[in-house]
Amino acid sequence: MKKKYFFLIFSFLIFFFLGFNVDKAEAAMHSWQKFPKAGSTCEVRAWTDYLTYTKSANTIDFYLESKGNCGKLDYSAYGVVYYEGANDVTPLVTGYFSYKTPVKKAKLRTINVRPIPGGLLATLTKNGKFVGLYETKNLNFPNR
Repeated sequence: MKKKYFFLIFSFLIFFFLGFNVDKAEAAMHSWQKFPKAGSTCEVRAWTDYLTYTKSANTIDFYLESKGNCGKLDYSAYGVVYYEGANDVTPLVTGYFSYKTPVKKAKLRTINVRPIPGGLLATLTKNGKFVGLYETKNLNFPNR
């Protein structure tokens, strides 16, 4: 009888600690995308702090990084939701990088639509010329 209770309690604790942690971070490294206008082997990807943002989230934390022969890239990035077209949910964050940006914080604006999918968009330029648009498509935002 004691073994049965021990097994039941042990199973519950395992389930609780391994599978029931609802507050865990879901930071995500997004896929590499090619930008041949920046260099023949140039690829860029983004990291974001979450895939699904909660109502209490105040920012989208992200960085961009490159590999290959990209050189110095300028970027203008912002969060976007897709509801009756693309709508920005953060102010524009700008800068440049040759390998990797520091972690940037884009402040989330109020979103007055249902929980909705979105992404991070980054317009990339090199020497003042457009080389492409990096886009993550799998971020989710709640009503705020």
